[in-house]
Amino acid sequence: MPMTERIYRRTEAGLRAYESPDSALSGHHRAILGLIEADTHSSVMTTSLLRRHPEKQIFDWLDELQKLGFIESRPVAANHDLDFTGGFSIAELQAMQRAA
Repeated sequence: MPMTERIYRRTEAGLRAYESPDSALSGHHRAILGLIEADTHSSVMTTSLLRRHPEKQIFDWLDELQKLGFIESRPVAANHDLDFTGGFSIAELQAMQRAA
């Protein structure tokens, strides 16, 4: 279970820093910015980086990037179903299809 589940998005400043060969980004920060393209769940980053870094360190780097204004985040919505294992209703899906 992640320390905190959040959705991350790279800002324009983060994109410029990531794309600039002259930026002073550390390798870790650059790797994280490279993983974030659109709305990216925190588990995507921890899954990619946990082989080499502890989870706490990853979240510390995410906090640093957010303080620098290179990323922004928001809490995961209660109905966010990352692995599509949540419940759904066949009848509800059929009704939506008929209405379309």
